[in-house]
Amino acid sequence: MAEINPPAWMQAGSYPARTDRLILSSLLSYPGFAVDEPTPMRIRQGVKPSYQQQQLKVRAAPTPNMTVLVSAGFCFVDNHDSGGTGTYVLVNDADRTLTVQPAGGAGQYRRDCVVASVYDAETAGTANEWRLEVIQGAYAASAGAAVRPSLPPNCSLLADLTIAPSQTSVAAGQIFDVRNFSVAAGGILPVSSTIAPNRLHPGQMLYLTNTDTFTYGKLDGTTGTLVQQGWTTYTPTWTAAVSNPAIGNGMLRGSYMRNGKTISLRIHMVAGTTTTYGSGAWRFALPAPPFTLDSTSMYHVGSTMLIDQSTGADYPGTCFCNAADNFLGASTAIGGSTAQPGAVSAAVPFTWASQDSFHLQITYEAQ
Repeated sequence: MAEINPPAWMQAGSYPARTDRLILSSLLSYPGFAVDEPTPMRIRQGVKPSYQQQQLKVRAAPTPNMTVLVSAGFCFVDNHDSGGTGTYVLVNDADRTLTVQPAGGAGQYRRDCVVASVYDAETAGTANEWRLEVIQGAYAASAGAAVRPSLPPNCSLLADLTIAPSQTSVAAGQIFDVRNFSVAAGGILPVSSTIAPNRLHPGQMLYLTNTDTFTYGKLDGTTGTLVQQGWTTYTPTWTAAVSNPAIGNGMLRGSYMRNGKTISLRIHMVAGTTTTYGSGAWRFALPAPPFTLDSTSMYHVGSTMLIDQSTGADYPGTCFCNAADNFLGASTAIGGSTAQPGAVSAAVPFTWASQDSFHLQITYEAQ
C-alpha cells in the first residue's frame, strides 16, 4: 500500500479508525533515533508534559502497602504489532490504584514495571482496551541481578518497582520514574541528556532537564546549543611555553556561559604556598575552541587584572585567543607603562608569590 485513501474527513467518505490514528501520528514529534528510521511513520511515544511532570506519575500509597498510585494524565502509544497503524491517545482521569504482587521469600528479588498498555484486536489478540498495569518481573538471587520483565508490545513504560524478599509495602524509595515524554511536532521536548534522541530533524528542540540547556537539530544532522542557563564551572589546564606551572594548594577555577556560539569566560587564580610558576608565557585551556576566518588572524581579546598582594599593586592587561593557539594567553603593560606589553609569566609583571592573584574575562566565538 502507498497512498492511504480516502483521506480523513473527506465529504461522504468512509475510512477505518487507523486513519484517525495516523492523523494523531502526523501531529506528534519524530522519535529521533536511528532504530526508528526504517519506520518513518513512528512517533515518539510517551506522557504529555505538565507542571512538575505529574501526569501518569507513579507514587506510593499514602500509607505504603503493596499497591501504587498512578496520577491522571495523557499518554501517546504507537501500535508496534504492525508498522504504520497509528497512535493511540490514552487518558486516565483520576488516581488509579494498582496492586503489586506479593514479594518472594528469602533470596528472591525482582523488578516489576508499571506500564500503560494498548490491546487492539485489529492487529493482535482479542481485547480492545488500554490498561494501567503492573507487569511482574522474574525472581533473581540479588537486587542487582533483577531485570525488567518482557513488556507488552504496545506500551509506554512509566516506572520500575524494586521488590525485595518478604517486602510488605512499596515505598517511594522503591519507585523509579522512567517515563518518556512526548510533544506535538514543533514542541520543545523535555528529556535528560543521557537518553536524548540523537537524530533530530532540522529545528527540532530539546530541553535537557539535567543540564538546564536547550539544543536543536541542524540541517547537517548535528545539534547546536541555543541557550545555556547560568554558568558552567570547569578547571582550566594551566601551562607555560617552556615548563608548566602547578597550582599546588592555591586556587584555580573557571566558569563560562554559552549562548549559541558565543562563550563568556572567566578564570580566577590565587597562588598558594606550594604553587609553582613554571617558565615562559602562561596559557590557560579554553572550554571550547575559538572560531576564526583562518588559522592566523581574528584574535578574540578580553581583559585581565593581576594583583601583587604584597605591595597592593594592580596591573591591568589583556588576554587573547585564536584558532591557531587553542588556549588563552595574557599580557600586561609592565609597571603600568604604555610600552609594549609583556606576556604574563613567573616574573611578569612581578615575581609571583603566595596570595598573588590573576583574574581574566573574555567573550569569544566558538567553532
